[in-house]
Amino acid sequence: MALHGDIKDFSVVDILQLLYQQQKSGVLNIIDKGTEIEVLFDSGMIISANSKRKHIDEFLGEMLLTAKMVSKSQLRNALEIQKETLKKLGDILIESGIITINDLRHVLKLQTHETIFKLLNLKSGTYNFQQRLINYDKRAFELINTEHFLMDSLRMTDEWPEIKEKIYSYNLVFEKMPGAEEEIKFWKTTDSEDSNDDLFYEDDKPLKGKMVMSAEERKVFDLVNETMTVRDLINVSRFGEFETTKALASLMDKTLIDIAFEIEEEKVTTPSEKETTNLSFYVVFGGIVFSLFLILAVSYPRIVSNFTISNASKIDFENSQRSMETANVKSALSAFYLIHGRYPDDLNELKGSGYLNNTRDDVAERFEYQPLGKKYKLNIRE
Repeated sequence: MALHGDIKDFSVVDILQLLYQQQKSGVLNIIDKGTEIEVLFDSGMIISANSKRKHIDEFLGEMLLTAKMVSKSQLRNALEIQKETLKKLGDILIESGIITINDLRHVLKLQTHETIFKLLNLKSGTYNFQQRLINYDKRAFELINTEHFLMDSLRMTDEWPEIKEKIYSYNLVFEKMPGAEEEIKFWKTTDSEDSNDDLFYEDDKPLKGKMVMSAEERKVFDLVNETMTVRDLINVSRFGEFETTKALASLMDKTLIDIAFEIEEEKVTTPSEKETTNLSFYVVFGGIVFSLFLILAVSYPRIVSNFTISNASKIDFENSQRSMETANVKSALSAFYLIHGRYPDDLNELKGSGYLNNTRDDVAERFEYQPLGKKYKLNIRE
């Protein structure tokens, strides 16, 4: 069975329902604006969903790191072992005792839920389904009932607008209200069987009385510390975007927490999908141009001894030199991020990795640099 077409004519929901009803096994590829998502099916049940641009171990490492389930050094060591043994990253981390098989199953299931939920809102794009048997690690991947997922997604879609009115930014930071730590002791937490693994369970019937909260609300309340943003809470709680923001909104309604402030996100230029194909060219070109400036810098005393140059020209030259040096470092940072999926811990790591071969040896001393997750701060010292 080959199924392909335009999402404008046949929605993602319709496609998932058809594959579930006919109990198909195979690969569904959905393409929209250069992004391609691969969804695997086993007899109509969802196995996994992730971007084809990333290997499963790549996004697994990122999710475990952002959820603070592994440290940078642990992930780095596991990747080194992987190079030598060719084992799966998840197996290495489990064998090392860093995570459990349940941790792995939960993270992979969460990734699948989050990815497909976003696909349901697509209004354009193309799809292609190829029927075939799928071999997958049954220990790591828990099959998701497609019909139940779609029903839960409808509920989430209905509730989402009201939640977004309260939780309007990923950069919001929350604080606990005065006396909330004492008050929460009187709140009863509803029981849900293994709620940390069952991401989208049906709520139990409301208990009598108003002093009731979900297990998700309880955990999110415990995580609120006046420093973590909404994005941080989503990553660390491991409930997913919807359940975490829903818990935050509910805790606000219960007057247990409130918005403390919103972090202003600095705009940092990062390589876009279109720019990545030309990134190598820009890095090389920047190095060549910067080398020319270095030659001029070395020759500068000799030049000024033979020609009269105004102070304004000298200042312009020095400013241009600093601008080109800064641009060269930024290009190298972009190249590093593209390949490693993160920014370096410091500029010595950047230079040691071979990205700054055309810069001065004291580049780390000349710049103030601070990595900030998916962005960074970079200023040249005067």
